[in-house]
Amino acid sequence: MASDGISPREFASRRRAALKAAAERGLKGLVVWSRGGNSVEAYGHVYYLTNFHSLFPIVAGDGPWVSRGHAALVLPVGGDPILVTDYLDDPEDRIAVKDVRVSLDVAEATVNAMKECGLLSGKVGLAGRDSLLHSAYERMEKVAGKTLKFAPADDIIDQLRWVKSEAELAMMRHAATVGVKWMKASMGAIAEGRTEGEIVGAGMRVLCANGGVQQDVAIASGPNAGNYFGSSGVPHWNSKRRLKKGDLVHCDQWGPVDGYYTDFARSTVVGAKPNGGQLELLQGSAGVVQHIIAHAKPGMTFGELWTLGAKWLLDNDLPSPLGKPEEGGNAFSLQFPCYGHSIGLGIDGPWLVKGAKEPVKENMVLGIEALVGRAKIGAANFEQDVIIKKKGNEILTRSCPTKWWG
Repeated sequence: MASDGISPREFASRRRAALKAAAERGLKGLVVWSRGGNSVEAYGHVYYLTNFHSLFPIVAGDGPWVSRGHAALVLPVGGDPILVTDYLDDPEDRIAVKDVRVSLDVAEATVNAMKECGLLSGKVGLAGRDSLLHSAYERMEKVAGKTLKFAPADDIIDQLRWVKSEAELAMMRHAATVGVKWMKASMGAIAEGRTEGEIVGAGMRVLCANGGVQQDVAIASGPNAGNYFGSSGVPHWNSKRRLKKGDLVHCDQWGPVDGYYTDFARSTVVGAKPNGGQLELLQGSAGVVQHIIAHAKPGMTFGELWTLGAKWLLDNDLPSPLGKPEEGGNAFSLQFPCYGHSIGLGIDGPWLVKGAKEPVKENMVLGIEALVGRAKIGAANFEQDVIIKKKGNEILTRSCPTKWWG
């Protein structure tokens, strides 16, 4: 029995769709590989097809242990799926695949399953770009006794995940509802004398109590407000410096709630009374995001969404996030030159980047965002989660206030 609002029938339908696309490419089947443990950024492909996530952490090891913390799904065209995992503790009966095999050597067990399904020869697709370690791949070839020639197939699963089903949209709405509670707790904790760590802690308590876990929290303040993160160490927030009245603070939070992501940002000033320069950034970061959302529609490209943002900032005499640091640019924006991305079982593509050709489709869910700054003032961050609709986009995070200042 599957859980979390996605039926066993829908998981089976997803696998059929993946195999249909594989067959159209002349593939005999697919091997889908994901990592597990607490590395929630790379579980999506196997989770999408099976409702399973390996609970064992990623560990350093040789021989049979090189793939601990990973899971593989072997999908033969015309055959039944086989899920291989290194750890199984399933009190909720969640897994949507009947044939589940547990082995401390995931690489070996995956090769054995491939052999059983006739996938050790011929053209087989591999969807595991984000998680298959070279050491695990070498182990698979050693067990197989031959060179394994996989065809890249991540895009097959990627494109299935782009457009959400009605059940997935319900999960995304739920994740956003929890995300709003999380953000309200974090923003409500911003006060003179507190640290970024204390603010993050206040939010995390609410998130965890409501079925969520963070992938990360990007909070920066005061003299570091021009940065995306408050610390370049681990964790990524500053737990030492105490906030001062008048500090600009921006907070971006993302992670899964029952598997599906919430991801959005808000900004404010300690004491809620921004000066003129701070107010320009607070209003500007919200304004550019609102402009993109208002004009985004099916049939556009992701590159056209990027152009909407870039032109709005130019027309409103605001610095481009991609500008030089002395013009208001910052290290984050120069390394993340976009106005957002898809979300679902992760921080996904397509991305709102210059020239992107991918089509915007109905029932895609996007995190549309902008970090807008000026030299010597800092930066403000704003992001909304949005379901793309033919008529009137649905802003999932609308109930979280845009203004956290007076």
